[in-house]
Formats: sequence, structure tokens, C-alpha cells
Amino acid sequence: MPRFPLFFAAAAVAWSVTSATAQPATSTVATGLNDPRGLAFAPDGDLYIAEALTAPGILTTHDCYQSVIGPFTAGFTSRIVRVAKGGTATVVHAEGFASSTAAVGDNFGVSDLEFVGTHLLALSGGGGCSKGHPEAVNEVLAVNDDGSRTRQADLSAWILANPGQKGLEQFESPDYEPDGTWYSLTFDHGRLLALEPNHGLLVEVRRPNGTVTLVKDLYLAFGDNTYTSLAVDRGDLYIGTYGRFDNAFSGGVYRLAKSGAATQVAGGLTSVLGIAFDRQHRLYALQAPIFDGGGAGLGSLVRINADGSRTAILEDLASPGSLTLGPDGALYFPQCSFHCAPGSGWVTRLRIDD
Repeated sequence: MPRFPLFFAAAAVAWSVTSATAQPATSTVATGLNDPRGLAFAPDGDLYIAEALTAPGILTTHDCYQSVIGPFTAGFTSRIVRVAKGGTATVVHAEGFASSTAAVGDNFGVSDLEFVGTHLLALSGGGGCSKGHPEAVNEVLAVNDDGSRTRQADLSAWILANPGQKGLEQFESPDYEPDGTWYSLTFDHGRLLALEPNHGLLVEVRRPNGTVTLVKDLYLAFGDNTYTSLAVDRGDLYIGTYGRFDNAFSGGVYRLAKSGAATQVAGGLTSVLGIAFDRQHRLYALQAPIFDGGGAGLGSLVRINADGSRTAILEDLASPGSLTLGPDGALYFPQCSFHCAPGSGWVTRLRIDD
């Protein structure tokens, strides 16, 4: 499970929870995956899946500052696989991305994917000296049809120079990560946005020059939280949070409105690693408790209703890692994303009634 032990000091919003009236229809669209993380659909309907994988090697610090979950091993084992539209078989699309594995078993690599038109972009979070990988960086990459790739932005260099207010205030705290723990990527109104959870930084990556600019220091906007996931609805940007040890992983959802207003829209959640809207603009939150590592089945999916209540949609999910609305209107999410045996991950499709 990725280390996201951050704390939000404001009081949690009270929510009532109701159960779904009927178990929704689910199906499996891909199996045999290794730490599956972010998903993205190509314009032709093919599904692309980021896999972190275990990094080989000897545990070492490389004389770098490392967080409490280190030391790390490092390699280039992370990859992207593809599932053809209507199929279930996976084929390797691109491999050899930077990867790292912490002493506690957390695997880092390609964390998220996004299509901008027909161009596939990847958020790579397995590099950096602070992850025992000084010859690699955290970055955004353009991935070509033949599997080759071109760097769009060096996120390690940017965050080392711009650690944000939390990085300045809590330098070398237990969750301090000099190179960042970059986790989510999205494209919104012509802007490519990347999210770093532990420092709480939302940035824009401008293509093709690779300039990285700060959009919002979320630590300053919403407090000491863990900002993991992104979704867009009717022009507003939404951000899901994970929580931390000392507040029982209490999570929530926040909105950065196109008007500039910043507000909390949901609280009382647990360890949110994915958020998404369906075609009716209904908000869903994927909860993945840290103790679910290894596929214990503690994860769940809930819908946040307009009146502030929550409807339980699915339970007994095994270490789910992200949430994506597919072109068919269904929700897709990977399971066994953390601390599971190699090859035991899969992707679930959930049909949503319109």
C-alpha cells in the first residue's frame, strides 16, 4: 500500500449510509496483473493499465534521504499493458519504466495514465534518489504506439525546488518524500494536471515545453491531508483524500470550482484512492483501507448523494487502486493493487444504471 499518512485537522462531516437496493452487475475485464494502478481508455475503446511491479535489487539508501518506509530496491520493471475493446487478454504495450520497492513492500512505478486525443501520457512515480533510484526521476512521459516514450516533464526536479508549504514546514517528517509520491493524472479544459499526495501539490504540465507550474497548494487550501485522486465534472475539479494513521484514515472529497471557490463536498470517508462521476453527474468514491493490503477484501465503493447521504454500491473489494468512468458509461477499477502476489491483480467493470 502506498504511504499516504497525512492528517486533515478539520472536523469530519457526518454522513448517513444506506445500502444499495440491488447488487449491481460486475464483470472482470483483465486478469493476471501486477500491482495495477491507473486506467485509461483510448479513443478506439482499448483499455490501458499501469502496473507498478516489484523492483529487484539490494536495499540501499544511495546516500539519499529516505522516508520511514525505506530503504528501497530499484529497477525498471514497471510497465503498461493493453486490453483490446471487447476482449480480456492483456498485451504489453510499453515496459522498462522506473520502479522501486520499499522495505515494507510498497511498490512504485507508473501510477496513472491519461489520453490527450490519441496521445497516451503516463505518470511515472518509481524514480528519484529518495526511492533508491538516483539514475531515474519521477516524470510525465508521452508513450508512443511502438512503446517508446519521450519525457514531458521532470517532476522530481520541480518538487525538489518547490516542496510546497508542507514540505517547508515538515521537512524530513515521517511522510516527507523529497521526490514526491505522484499518483494521479488528468486532462481538464486543455490543462494536463498531476497530483502529489504527501506534499499536497496540484500542478500543471505544459506541453510540449515541459514547464511545470503550481495550480494549488492543497495543504494551504484544505489543510494537512492526503490528496490522492482527481475527477472533473461540469468544469469543476474534484480531489479525493486518503487520510492518515492518527485520524483512522478519515478521507473526503474537495472541489476546486472553475469560479475559484475551494470547498469540501464530502467527508466521513475512509482511505479514498479513486473518485469518478457517472453520466448523471453522480459522485462515487473508492475506499481502500491500508489494512486491505494483500487483498483482504476491506475495500468498498460508495455513491455520494445530493442530500449528503452515502449509498453503498459494492463491498468486499480487494485492495482497489483507482476509479475510472469508461466510454460505455460503466465504472472500472483495478483490484489487488497493493501487497498482493505477482499476477493476482485484475480489473472490474461495474455497470451503472442510467
